[in-house]
Amino acid sequence: MIGVPYFPYLKHYVLSVPAVFIDGELVLLDPVEPEDVLMLISGKTEKELSVEDAVENFVRGVMASQALLVTVMLYKSLKPLLIPELVSVLSRAKHYKQEHKTPQILEKIRASETELLSEHWEHLVKLLTFSLVREMYWLGVDIDEVEKSHIKMWILAKATLGRVGLPYPRPTVPDVVVDAVYTTLKEAGRRYLDKVAEEQIILNDAEFLSLIQQA
Repeated sequence: MIGVPYFPYLKHYVLSVPAVFIDGELVLLDPVEPEDVLMLISGKTEKELSVEDAVENFVRGVMASQALLVTVMLYKSLKPLLIPELVSVLSRAKHYKQEHKTPQILEKIRASETELLSEHWEHLVKLLTFSLVREMYWLGVDIDEVEKSHIKMWILAKATLGRVGLPYPRPTVPDVVVDAVYTTLKEAGRRYLDKVAEEQIILNDAEFLSLIQQA
C-alpha cells in the first residue's frame, strides 16, 4: 500500500494490514496467518465460534492495529469500534461464517468493556509506547526529547483524520493514558529503540511478533 492513496481503503474498514478480501468484501484483518488464507482459498472456513472466543479475537485485532489501538486509548473505551461490520471481521465471525452471532458479540463486548480494558491495560500501554518509539526511531527523535505534551499531541493526531474522530465537546487525551505511556517510555524506551532497530531487518511476521511480545 506504500504510495497508494489510502482513502479507498478506509471505506472498507481497512484499519490494519494485512487485510484480506473476497470478491471485494473484507473478511480478515491482522493478525492473519497463512493458514487463514489457505482456509479461505479452499472455502473451508465455516466452524463454530463461541462468543467468548470471538471477544478474544476482537481484542487481538485491536492490539494488532495501531489505528484501532490508539483510538481505544484516546477514548479509553472500546465503544468507537463497536460497528457491526468491523466487529464481525475482528472477531472472526465473518471468517468462520458465524455473522449471525455479531449482535451477541457486540453485546458481550459492551457488557465487559471495563473488565477487558483492565485486564489488557498494561499490554495496551506497552504496544502504544512501542509504536511511539518506532516513529521516534524513524524521525531520529531521542527519548530524552519527549515530554508529556508531545505524547498528547501524538495520540490526538494519530487517532484522528483531520478533525474526524476528535473527542467532543473538547478534544483531550486522558491523563492516565499519557502518564502511563510517558512512564513506560522513560523506563523502557531505550530497550524499545534497540528492538525497533532490530525490527528493520526482520523478514517475516513470526519474527516481528516475537519481537513485540518480548517488549
